[in-house]
Amino acid sequence: MRKTTGTWLWLALGAVWVGCGGGGGGGGSAPPKKGLVSSPAPGGSGAFGVVTIAGHQKMYLPQPGVLTAAGNATIAVVDVGLAGQGALGAPALLKLIDLGDPAGVTATGGDATVVIAVSTDNHTVTFIDPTTDTVTKSITLDASYGTSDFSGGGGVVTGVAVDSPNERAYLSVWDGFAVVDLSSKTIVGTIKAPPSENFGFDSVNQRILAPFYNCTSATDPDTFAPPPFCGNYKDQSGAVMTDGLNVIDLLDDNTVYTYQDPQALSPTSPLGDEPDSAAADPASGKIVVPSEGDALEYVVDLSQATFDKAHKSVTAPHIAIDASNADELTGVAIEPSSHIAFFESELGPDMGAADLSTETAAAPSYVHAPVPELPDGTGWTNLFDPHGIAVTIGLIGGHPVGFLVSSDYHWVARVDLTTLLALPTTAGVSAGQLEVADASTAVTFLDVTTAAP
Repeated sequence: MRKTTGTWLWLALGAVWVGCGGGGGGGGSAPPKKGLVSSPAPGGSGAFGVVTIAGHQKMYLPQPGVLTAAGNATIAVVDVGLAGQGALGAPALLKLIDLGDPAGVTATGGDATVVIAVSTDNHTVTFIDPTTDTVTKSITLDASYGTSDFSGGGGVVTGVAVDSPNERAYLSVWDGFAVVDLSSKTIVGTIKAPPSENFGFDSVNQRILAPFYNCTSATDPDTFAPPPFCGNYKDQSGAVMTDGLNVIDLLDDNTVYTYQDPQALSPTSPLGDEPDSAAADPASGKIVVPSEGDALEYVVDLSQATFDKAHKSVTAPHIAIDASNADELTGVAIEPSSHIAFFESELGPDMGAADLSTETAAAPSYVHAPVPELPDGTGWTNLFDPHGIAVTIGLIGGHPVGFLVSSDYHWVARVDLTTLLALPTTAGVSAGQLEVADASTAVTFLDVTTAAP
């Protein structure tokens, strides 16, 4: 067994080709070239990352139904760092990127070197230069890629994480994670694992956080059969795990470690029914996994984890935040400098926040609030799947900031998380819930459809 005794480990590994853990079988890829990185990327399960470049903090937001004159799909480049709000919201559109293809996009991820756009609906993967906001290359996943199927999402590619210091990106696909080499912009391998509806990535500790359920609903495009390894993930009694979490260690032969808790009410689903997403706080080692079925936010402390490579299992203590009185807070992102977890509901008006550094098993809590009405007086509704949630820092006087996307993709709600947590609260219905009646002072609405000044 291997006990993790700290978060900041510095390793250097050679380019050794490896297989996969968890009994998955199949392909693999070279491990990260440079090992761990010192600057953590915000950990989240959201579909739209925020890129800082050329004096702007930009979100790359798909625009379903907004086509060019030639009928090509588009992505809006949104300046999420604009000051002020105004009566009609702050106009925030920097550019509308022509993808050069009618194939739409449902998720993006990236950094100052590259943005990658993917879709649940088609096999196209598009690479964008964030300096010029132009498409540099598109590739098509081959016909062997099937589709995943979840309670509220699924498809060809459900998410993307970019790790440019190691010249890698990871795409969540029907049978695990396709590995992209950023130098050649090609697929170089697959880490076999049950599919994830919304996965998390820990760039510092080089881990993919892969919650899973409905593995047997994923289908091969030719045989319509599920991945052959769905039944290989078992609890310590040998029972097949239907709902769980895999922690893929990219520095340990891409080994797939399955989270175990023999003391859980149901060891075959130790983090509840339908673990919908995951997010990482690399500095503390904590991760958050929301259970859609149980309406709980599980906080797992991987800084105290024990990884058992012989059994491909991982154990670690956890606590659960009761979010049962909110509308399924299944989307999560964590701002790493403040350790604030930011939550959203699917296709609902709810948001929430919790300071992970103060959470205890005896008194887990979070702040809940409805997103205020839009400047036009209509109500706010979050996206469905993939989740429209992200976090960053460096705005509003350096405060940690969260972002939500409206269900029509026309608005971004920018939330000052420090202000949100400081607003007056009353006791909510569920244990530990702190209710904010009016969060308007913490929210700025950004108009995605109107050009920024």
